[in-house]
Amino acid sequence: MALQILNTGGPDPEVIVGQIQAAIENALPGAAVDVRCVSPGHFEIKVTSEAFADKPMLKQHQLVYGAIADLMSGDAAPVHAVDRLECSLP
Repeated sequence: MALQILNTGGPDPEVIVGQIQAAIENALPGAAVDVRCVSPGHFEIKVTSEAFADKPMLKQHQLVYGAIADLMSGDAAPVHAVDRLECSLP
């Protein structure tokens, strides 16, 4: 007998990917954003933006996390973790 994981009716990961992408693009106009769901509630994000110029990595990450804070807050937050965040300049 194989272990089977059933969909518990949570939010569609592709919908959440779109929400993450839209939130970052709204906060960082002109940014190129790539989001990938790696497991339920866990995402990898790559952002390329001019807004990162002259900012240390910590500040770059804070800009991105600030953009998606609403998606990470509350008991039923659709984003539980960002497993990988890559910020770069164009």
